[in-house]
Amino acid sequence: MDSILITNYKPDYTNNIMTISVQINTLGISSQISITMGDFNTAVAGGAGGADRVKLKVLNTLIDSLTALKPVTTTKKEA
Repeated sequence: MDSILITNYKPDYTNNIMTISVQINTLGISSQISITMGDFNTAVAGGAGGADRVKLKVLNTLIDSLTALKPVTTTKKEA
């Protein structure tokens, strides 16, 4: 069984984005991300393997979003 499930996708043609709901079973994560319609169309183009390319784009976007949330750590030097 696939551990990454795209549960919904919704195009927003006004803003040129695709909102994708995804569930990552192995991590217990449910999330919703938005990518440009161009990125979505590129991912699905080419026939076979389109779903996997969409999943990869979703995962990379999710990783980038989570990375941006990491707090910046600083080293404090004692005098």
